[in-house]
Amino acid sequence: MKGNDFGGRMSVRLSGGGFLSLRGTFSVQRGRQSNEAITNQDGSTDRIGTPTSPRANVVFADSGIDFDALMTAPRQNIVVTEEFTGVTHHYISAFFAGDSDNNRINGEVSGLTIVAADYRSTGG
Repeated sequence: MKGNDFGGRMSVRLSGGGFLSLRGTFSVQRGRQSNEAITNQDGSTDRIGTPTSPRANVVFADSGIDFDALMTAPRQNIVVTEEFTGVTHHYISAFFAGDSDNNRINGEVSGLTIVAADYRSTGG
């Protein structure tokens, strides 16, 4: 049931057919607004809303991917499938942002975020 089960096998499929093997972190930020609290000099509190795009932080195995090609690829649809939970995450017109940090001790790639024009999840 969606919301009660987490983890299990997950796969990332890129529009061009490529796959990324997730390792450790897949963190979803679905919201389209980030709020910041600010306290005025009289002690009252205001809120500042900043529009954001749907995104996901990912950590994956370094499987010899061409990072220049990944970072300069045209916008694409990226699908992340959670086999255990039955949830599929659809990132529409998405791209990768950030700086890849390739850990040569354990083969992890971190520092990248999937950023999308639109997001939806299905299943579960």
